[in-house]
Amino acid sequence: MLNASDTRNIEMTSQAASLLVQDLQGLVKSANPLLADVALEILQQAVQIEQRLKRIESIAHTEENSA
Repeated sequence: MLNASDTRNIEMTSQAASLLVQDLQGLVKSANPLLADVALEILQQAVQIEQRLKRIESIAHTEENSA
């Protein structure tokens, strides 16, 4: 079970990851092909991180509600 501080940190990190994904989606549309390619690679990694954090956040909330 996660404590309140950990849960809060996960929520904040998840929100930051979501913002990063949104920003990278815009950068992928860059007119510069090299920049767009690098942004796409980073975006793919950021999406994976975002999904992992959302799963952890979901588990934390489930544990919180069942306690």
